[in-house]
Amino acid sequence: MLSRRDDPFPFEAIRDLLGLMRSLYAAQVAEGAPSADLAPIARVGKDLQEALALAAASKPGTVGYAAAWKRAEEATARAGDLVGNTMGARPVVKAAVRRVDR
Repeated sequence: MLSRRDDPFPFEAIRDLLGLMRSLYAAQVAEGAPSADLAPIARVGKDLQEALALAAASKPGTVGYAAAWKRAEEATARAGDLVGNTMGARPVVKAAVRRVDR
């Protein structure tokens, strides 16, 4: 069961995290990562996109709004697990720069 959520949805933070996931995905592709390594990153990105869309379409206190929060929180936790403590930021930042500077 979903708990009622009335607090403001963190749109900006979720968009930032989505951007980081996109950069991480691009960095992994550039390094030749296999599909099995890319799939979890893509799932997190998809869940973040869906959370943003659901939150935008829902009002605070509704089931949809609570579902958006839940999806965002779960995706955020999985994103943290993906990155871990050993991955450096350099490949991710370089991938983001390449995407902007085409």
